[in-house]
Amino acid sequence: MKGGRKLDVKWDTTNQIEMSIFSIRRKLRAVVERNLEPYGLTPPHFYILTILKQQGTVRVTKLADYINVKPSAITVLMDRLVEMEYVTRSHSVEDRRVVMLELTPKGNDLFAKVLEKHNETLGTFFNVFEDQELEEFKDKLNKLEQAMSAASDSF
Repeated sequence: MKGGRKLDVKWDTTNQIEMSIFSIRRKLRAVVERNLEPYGLTPPHFYILTILKQQGTVRVTKLADYINVKPSAITVLMDRLVEMEYVTRSHSVEDRRVVMLELTPKGNDLFAKVLEKHNETLGTFFNVFEDQELEEFKDKLNKLEQAMSAASDSF
């Protein structure tokens, strides 16, 4: 094992963690879908809006990398967001083959509304934790995610 120590894994514990993560993900997705439905958005749409809000103008290929799909799959998702006037699509001035995506003011407004509702809903779940517990939980999840990302090249 590179750079780490070999653990005697407690399979019952790791299986329980895995099942909990699976269950939480399923429940979270249902909550997110319910919150997005009034806006005509899906979770992938919300994820794209989040990335565009954080990153600003983004190449289609970069966005595809972020959400781990082929650029052609982004086209279908982007068509809906462009049609709803939440995102603009333009060609790069340096290379006309490169397609750039950016939130519109309407998209920014929508994102703020959706995010407020999203955070309010999630707050009801995460309020079971004290602030320090929440920080520790976040740190542990990040550590697990980094370990899995580092190991994903070998699978």
